[in-house]
Amino acid sequence: MRTRKIDAGDLIFSEGEPADAAFLIEEGTVEISVGPDGGGQTLAMLGPGEVFGEMGVIDGSPRSATATAIGNCLLVEVSAEQIQQVIAKSDPFFAELMRKLVGRLRDTQASLIAGDDIVALRSSDLGAGYNELVVERNIAEAIISGEIEPYLQPIVDLRSGAALGYESLARWRSETMGLMRPFDFLPMARRTGLIRRIDLTMTDRAMTVASHLGDAPDAPFVTVNFSGWLFQDRDLAATLRRMLDQHGLAPSRLCLEVTETALIDDMDAAGRSMTELRNLGVRMALDDFGTGLSSINVLCRQHFDIVKVDGSLVQGCHASSRQRAILQGILDLCRRLDIDVVAEGIEDAETAATLLDLGYATGQGLHFAPPTLARQAMASWREEH
Repeated sequence: MRTRKIDAGDLIFSEGEPADAAFLIEEGTVEISVGPDGGGQTLAMLGPGEVFGEMGVIDGSPRSATATAIGNCLLVEVSAEQIQQVIAKSDPFFAELMRKLVGRLRDTQASLIAGDDIVALRSSDLGAGYNELVVERNIAEAIISGEIEPYLQPIVDLRSGAALGYESLARWRSETMGLMRPFDFLPMARRTGLIRRIDLTMTDRAMTVASHLGDAPDAPFVTVNFSGWLFQDRDLAATLRRMLDQHGLAPSRLCLEVTETALIDDMDAAGRSMTELRNLGVRMALDDFGTGLSSINVLCRQHFDIVKVDGSLVQGCHASSRQRAILQGILDLCRRLDIDVVAEGIEDAETAATLLDLGYATGQGLHFAPPTLARQAMASWREEH
């Protein structure tokens, strides 16, 4: 951005020119007009705080009017490149909405100039914004219809292979698109706020699973992945309390998994929420440990019951002394902090044996079982017990 001083009577841009910038008026008045050399019909007189020149920048069309300084002006110039970068980073529906509003404004402006009837049928291509809106609608309907369901992957005792708990992983079983994994729909859910409904729905379904696995002291616990929104929800602890009561489930049977990235935006809010949840008796797990930039700092500032070591640090550890040293260090640190450790991403017997030799007691991964339908996981557990 740059500031431009424009003298009274100076031309800022002319009708038909390429649109290379938009302008914010800080001081002065600008006339927007159409016709030969801008001397035809005045469309608007704009003062401080107004923006002009944005239409061509947004839709890529030439200038549809002429802008002239009426008195001395001070303008903030924003380049087309800067504006297009912001639009490209924005929600696709918002970007498409802007372009369609500009298109309607151009049509209205042209009709007024020509003296034509403004009311006319208008249609345009259904772009990326429409597609995202449809996906958002489909996700919302899938939550209601139960198409988004939990798949369970066991968290096992590395010595015996017995399931100690289950991680609940959201899957969307769509009638039209088939089975979709989290990366197919959760990013959209996060952008639109639907992630809160998904998190609570998966929590309710996970509680149902846990209650069906009995109430014995050694009955498996369930973990649910939660997004950063939970730290902004002051009613979350009360909501979970009601849900636990409805299912007749002990709070210790529920564990909420959060990633470091969900914490670092507001550590204070995260601390308050986690304290409330732990006071309720719900356990907290730090997921994907070792992939962030400040994981140790997170452990210093927040109290976790479980640390889940990311699979990228686990896989191949049998062949790497450096990985084994790091894994040993993580385990020693967590023991000193009285935190349980789960090794994720265990895909073969060699890795499992190496972790056991290092002192790890708990893990999960494809070596033991892939994520499966909740009813199948529960049936397997009952067969073992």
